[in-house]
Amino acid sequence: MNGMNYFPNYYSIEDIFVTQEKVECRVNTKLQRMGFLDSGAESDDLEPGRTVNLPLWYIKELKVNNAYFTVAVPDIYRNVHKAVCEAETTHIELGRLHPYFYEFGRYLTPYDRNHVIGRIIFETLRQRVRHLLDISKSDGQAAKAEHRLDNIEAKLHEAGVRTNSQYIEWLQMTGNKIRTSELVEEHQKKRRRADRSDDEGDALPNSKRATL
Repeated sequence: MNGMNYFPNYYSIEDIFVTQEKVECRVNTKLQRMGFLDSGAESDDLEPGRTVNLPLWYIKELKVNNAYFTVAVPDIYRNVHKAVCEAETTHIELGRLHPYFYEFGRYLTPYDRNHVIGRIIFETLRQRVRHLLDISKSDGQAAKAEHRLDNIEAKLHEAGVRTNSQYIEWLQMTGNKIRTSELVEEHQKKRRRADRSDDEGDALPNSKRATL
């Protein structure tokens, strides 16, 4: 991905890794001369009810409500579903389940007819974001390796560690004092000049009366 941008670009290596993943799909209609997609097929055609594993980049080219394949929810999201219901996702090692847990799920969400994956990835990150903030304040690399973060979580963790370090450095800058901006200084000078002009104007009539 490009920096911290969530949506990858065409040349993103990470996006290529994600879209190379195989997804289990059920065949809904007879597909002529497509038997090569199923290593166990006994004919040149794909029969309804057969299960095939297709790469994600191929599934992306299909319409969400296509009549040919039904995308199955991968087991990694089924395994997380119970933890999401129990609010215990902070103990899950997402990096071991899938290094691109959120991105993989984001691509599959439109094809999930039961709307399970979208809720899972949303609740998982919602429950884990406070945990990410806490471990970002500890020793960065040790916490990162210990908790096995997903790719996006790892980037958020690195950004949190960097921001926390910059904040601590700012607090410890005792020798550097906060300076008034040039605009404020110029405004203060104008106010002082205006005040002096007003004082001189008030004092002028009194001096004339004294001379008379």
